[in-house]
Amino acid sequence: MNIMTRDKALCRLKVWHDLRRSTVSVFGAIVCQSKRSRRLAHGSALILSIMMMMTLGLLALNKVNQYLDSALALTRSEQGYWVAWELAASSLNWGLSRSWEPFTAGGWQCATYAESAAEAGASRQRLTSCVKPAELADLYILRGEGQDKRGTLPVFLYQRAIRQAGEGERLRFKALDNGWLDFCPFRDELQCQEGQSGE
Repeated sequence: MNIMTRDKALCRLKVWHDLRRSTVSVFGAIVCQSKRSRRLAHGSALILSIMMMMTLGLLALNKVNQYLDSALALTRSEQGYWVAWELAASSLNWGLSRSWEPFTAGGWQCATYAESAAEAGASRQRLTSCVKPAELADLYILRGEGQDKRGTLPVFLYQRAIRQAGEGERLRFKALDNGWLDFCPFRDELQCQEGQSGE
């Protein structure tokens, strides 16, 4: 017999005993009911408190999860940017080391180098470099492009360069000191957007 059943039986006996003595004890019944109500209320309050604590814990865990998701997305975005930036810098250096065709028009002349599967292993990357005559005579602008594998926004780096002696009719360029830029060097920014493979 559990405690609640035993208390209920004792209360009934007390009320029955008072009735046999010809004294109607309403007070005894009320006392028994109030004890039972107090026990029930105490149990309900405890369950309610536990449920509230669980709800608050779930809300806190949800907020922590949202914070961690946003921090992870920010970290991935920043990592993607730095991968693209490094590829753009590598593309720029590769463009300075290679020889180019003579210019027939004033637009961008672009070249792409893709590593073979044997060279790259698991991380196959592509270098894209472009060159264009600058607005000043005998000055050229080289552009390096970089984009990570997830297709984030491409990064473009620029280098002012002068023409060097090439092999036969092909052109080679030498970077000018302090000629590196991470923004479009032309007055009209549309000139930088022409021929961009990232668009």
